[in-house]
Amino acid sequence: MSLPVRRVPTADRESVRADAVHIGKDIIEILTSGMYVSPITVYREYVQNAADAIDVARAGGLLSANKRGNVTINIDHAARSVVIRDNGVGIKSKDALPILLGIGGSTKRGTSARGFRGVGRLSGLAYCKELVFRTKAAGDSRIVTLTWDCRALRTRLAEPQFGGDLRSIISDVVWVWYDQSDKLNEHFFEVHLNEVSRLRSDMLLNEGLIHDHLAQIAPVPFSPEFSFGDMINQRLRAHAKSVPLDLSVDSRPVFRPYRDEITFPATNFTLRFKDVEFHEFPDVDGGVAAIAWIAHHDYVRSVPPSLGIRGLRARVGDLQVGDPNLFDELFKEPRFNGWTLGEIHVLDPRIVPNARRDNFEVNHHYSNLIVQLAPMAANVTQHCRNSSVSRNAAQIVRNVATEISGRLKQKRPFDRAELSRFKASIMRAFTKAKRIEDPELRAQLEKKLTRHQKMLSKITPKRGASVVALEEASKLVSRYVTNREQAQKLLVHLRRLCD
Repeated sequence: MSLPVRRVPTADRESVRADAVHIGKDIIEILTSGMYVSPITVYREYVQNAADAIDVARAGGLLSANKRGNVTINIDHAARSVVIRDNGVGIKSKDALPILLGIGGSTKRGTSARGFRGVGRLSGLAYCKELVFRTKAAGDSRIVTLTWDCRALRTRLAEPQFGGDLRSIISDVVWVWYDQSDKLNEHFFEVHLNEVSRLRSDMLLNEGLIHDHLAQIAPVPFSPEFSFGDMINQRLRAHAKSVPLDLSVDSRPVFRPYRDEITFPATNFTLRFKDVEFHEFPDVDGGVAAIAWIAHHDYVRSVPPSLGIRGLRARVGDLQVGDPNLFDELFKEPRFNGWTLGEIHVLDPRIVPNARRDNFEVNHHYSNLIVQLAPMAANVTQHCRNSSVSRNAAQIVRNVATEISGRLKQKRPFDRAELSRFKASIMRAFTKAKRIEDPELRAQLEKKLTRHQKMLSKITPKRGASVVALEEASKLVSRYVTNREQAQKLLVHLRRLCD
């Protein structure tokens, strides 16, 4: 039996003093390696911050309205270092320390910025010996450099006897200095990861892996080889003013991996996009919560994950949220999400990515969107099923045509049963052909069936009693004799006659 909660009178209550609150050192570990599923996520965090800084620069007139911001990632394998640089707004020297040393106190919350929790820039602490931030704002004569000694930080975190709090440990491992600059109008922000840790596949220095990862999740343009890209951009621009980044990894431009034609690895199969379908989803107030596009193809098979395009993907601020399997639950059979190619661009600011950005915070607005997405997923599923029916029908028709064609090439005469069976097969094949979705293929196969039908009609079978193939007779009995017992008796007698 639980005891009643004692209500303390208001007059007896007192507030807790700020100096009584202790923020322990281990919060740093939670906000770095404990925050993200994969180390390669650090690149997403720094590109996300760069995109936000570029948007601010554009809003302030430092970049023209439609000019793409520039983000470069350069890797030095010999030094095991990475430099990520953007031409965003930068940080004024007088504001650098409060901003760069603030943890979880971002001023972006409530704005259109992609990041707003103030912890993303710390993501590199767990994966290098030294993390350096270098920045300059336009009109400022000083460049600020702030360095974290990550090795010293990890040593402090491992010391059980260290009794200091978060502020004291940061003051022990962080240094800052200022350099004069003669380029008054220059503005930039740089992240330096020095002596990067060796991880599986050395992923943090693997240019190909980094490129392919950012191609899927970063706010970069569609490939010039994707002819539907302009159509999609035009539709999105009516609601979202996002401008993609010019992003490169070791001078190699990064584009979204969609292409008009994509060959599946280790096969001869080529996926070809046929058209793009758009969907608009209202929010609870009648505005636009999200816009989705689905690229239709032949739905022949599931798309390999290695291509980086499979699955219905979510984007906020043109930055991907979660992975390709995020919306598996929308499909009655989750496997059909693997046949789906498309994106959902979330516009309602009340639908918010969670801290890890691997899903969304669950609230009424997100639930409203999920309910509306289900019919779209059902439509894709129907495309998959129709495609399967169409392919099976086409194969059956081909088999019939091939069999009859081969028999017609033979010189031996037809008997009545065989001729009857072929004629019946053609009639069934015409019925199957109606289920073929591709009109050109359907017309081609029907033309072939018609030609064979005419050739069979000119054949005179061997003399003898008029007969019908047992198989065809049995199907007619099953179709038209409604009494199951009588039909069974009739089939037994027919088989006896043929023995």
